[in-house]
Amino acid sequence: MTHSVAAETAREGPNSAQQLSVTIVIPAYGAADQLRQCLESLVGCCPPGSSVIVADDATPDDSVSEVARSFESALPVSFVRRTENLGFVENCNEAIRSVLPDGHDVLLLNSDTRVTPGFLEEMWQVLHLHEKHGVVTPRSNNATVFSIPVSERLGPDDAYRLWHSIRDLLPRYHVMPTAVGFCMLIKNTVLRQLGAFDPVYSPGYNEENDFVCRINRHGYSAIAANHAFVFHDESSSFGPRRAALDRRNREVLDERYPEYPRKLAEYARSGIDPVDHFAILWRPHRPTVLFDLFHLPAMHSGTSDFALNLLLHLAPRIEADCDLWIGISDAALAFFAQELTGYRFFDERRRAEARFDLVYKPSQLFTWPELRRMVRLGGRIAFTQLDIIAARCDYLSGPDIRMLFKTAARLADRVVTISEFSRIDFEMFYDRSVALDVIHLGTHEDSRAADRRVGYVLIVGNRFQHKAVDQAIAELRGVAEIVALGGQEHPQPGVRAVSSGPLNRWAITDLYEGAGVVVYPSFYEGFGLPILDAIGRGIPVVALDTAVNREVRQLTGDALLTLVGDHREMRVAVSNRLKAPSGSPPAQRMRQWNDVGADYARTVTELLGSEINVELLRRRWELLNIIDAVHPLA
Repeated sequence: MTHSVAAETAREGPNSAQQLSVTIVIPAYGAADQLRQCLESLVGCCPPGSSVIVADDATPDDSVSEVARSFESALPVSFVRRTENLGFVENCNEAIRSVLPDGHDVLLLNSDTRVTPGFLEEMWQVLHLHEKHGVVTPRSNNATVFSIPVSERLGPDDAYRLWHSIRDLLPRYHVMPTAVGFCMLIKNTVLRQLGAFDPVYSPGYNEENDFVCRINRHGYSAIAANHAFVFHDESSSFGPRRAALDRRNREVLDERYPEYPRKLAEYARSGIDPVDHFAILWRPHRPTVLFDLFHLPAMHSGTSDFALNLLLHLAPRIEADCDLWIGISDAALAFFAQELTGYRFFDERRRAEARFDLVYKPSQLFTWPELRRMVRLGGRIAFTQLDIIAARCDYLSGPDIRMLFKTAARLADRVVTISEFSRIDFEMFYDRSVALDVIHLGTHEDSRAADRRVGYVLIVGNRFQHKAVDQAIAELRGVAEIVALGGQEHPQPGVRAVSSGPLNRWAITDLYEGAGVVVYPSFYEGFGLPILDAIGRGIPVVALDTAVNREVRQLTGDALLTLVGDHREMRVAVSNRLKAPSGSPPAQRMRQWNDVGADYARTVTELLGSEINVELLRRRWELLNIIDAVHPLA
C-alpha cells in the first residue's frame, strides 16, 4: 500500500463518500419539561441522515411519551418505553443495541441539554477525521473539562458568548483523557467491536469514563469538538444517591484503569490548550495586572530598590483602569511591609485558578519555575532585563541561566531594559531578534546642592567580584574615613563595612546623607542607580569610565560625576572632590521616578490595549510543557 493510500484509509471521514448517519438517543425518566426544551432545540438542528429515539426508562406517567409524540411532525423522532426501570446505563445500552445493526453512529444526548446549530455536523466530521477517533464530546457551559471556560463556572449564556469569542482561536479538536456523558457521539464500529457501557456501573456514574478507558486500551481516543457547543443544565440525577454512586463506581474505575487518575492529572497540568486556560480573558472585564515580586528575597538590593520605586509611581497611574495585584513571598512581604502597605496581594496557594491579563516582573528571570509561573498566570507577560551580568560572568552562570535569559526574552510580549548599554549588551551577547525597549531609571531626589562636603567616602556595591568594592577600598584606604556598603566584613583600619541586605531604604538614605563623596567602582552595571541617587542629593560621584556610566552622565550632566580610567585613578579624583567647595546642582533636570512610572504606565496601557498574541501564547505554553514533562518545574 502506498503512503497516500494508507493516509486516505486512516483519514476516513468528511472527504470520503460516507454520509452522515447518526441516531440520537435521548434517555429519559420524567423531567418532561427538560425533554421538551431539548427536542425544541433539535428542531432545525437535525441534519439529513439523523434521527431521534426517546428512550423512556419506565416513567410512571405519560409525560415523557406525550412530549416525545408532540414533536413527531417537527422531528424524525420515535419513542420507546421500557416495561421496567433499567437505570441509565442499561437504558442506554438497550437503545444502542437497537441502533447498531443499521450501521448508524450513536449520539447519546441527555434530556437536560439544548443543542446549537451545526453541532452534529461538526461532531460527526471530527469523529470521522481519523479512524482512531472513537468518541466525540462538544464544548459546553457545564461539562467538567469540556466546559467553557475550564477555570470557572459561568452562566449558560455567558459561556456561549465566550465560546463564540474563542472558538476560532481553538484547534478544531483536542484529544482528551475522557468524554462526558451529557453528549457523546460514538462510532458505530467501536460499539460493535468493543461494546457499550458496563452494567457494573448501573444505574449510573463513571460508565462513560470506563468506556473511554476500555476503547483507549485498543487504540481509540476521546475527542473534544471545539467548534461545537451544547448547553447542559445542572444535573440532579439520582438525587441523594448521587455521591454514594459516584464514590462506589469511581473505586471500580480506578481499580480497573489505574491510568485514569494519572491522565486526568496530566491533562490538567499540561494538556489544556492555552486559549482554554486563559479563556476568561476574552470575556468583557476590567483588566488585571500582577506585579510579580516573587523573586525578591527578604533583603535590600538594587533589584528591590528598582522594583519598589517603580511600583510606588506606576500603581497610581494604572489603578484607575485595571486591578493591580502584588505577588510576593511571605518572608519578603514581612521584610518590605512598610513599603507595601495598601496594596492587594495575590496568594497563589489559594487562587490557583487566577488568570491575569498581564504579569509583569521588574527583573530578569533567574529560574525556570519563575517563567512557568508567569506563563501559567498571564495571558501577556513582560519583564525588565536589568542586565546580563549573570550570563556574561561564567562564575555566576552556566548554560541554564544563559538559555533562560534568551528564551524568556523571546517568549515575552514585551521586554524592557534600563539603558542603551543593556540593550546593546543583550543584542551582542545573544542576537538581534528580540526587540528591547529602553526606559531609564530615575531618582527621588530633587537635584539640590549640598550645603556640606565634609564626610566619609561611601563606596557602594556588594560582594560580587565585578562590583570591585574591595579593590576600591585597597586604593582609597587612608584618603578619608571609608564606609563600604557591601565590603568584606573583617575589620580594616579606617574602613567600616556595612552589609546592605538587612538595611531598609531609610537606613541606606542615612548612609548617603553622611557621605562627602560616593564611589561607584563597579566594572559592570545595567544602569547605575546609586549615581543618580547621590547626584540628586548633591553628592559628587567617582566611577569608572564605562559605556553605561557615560550614558548616565548624559542624564545627570558633568558637574558632579567624575569618570576615571581605572581604580588607581580614583584616589586622586576622590581627594580632589573632598577638597572642593560645596557642589552646585546639575545644570539639567534630573530624571525622576515619576518620569519612570509614567513611561512604564504607557507600556502597560499599550499591552492591555492590544489583542492577546495567541501564537506567542502557544509557543511559551508548549515549550514549558515540554520542559515540565522532562523535568517538572513545580
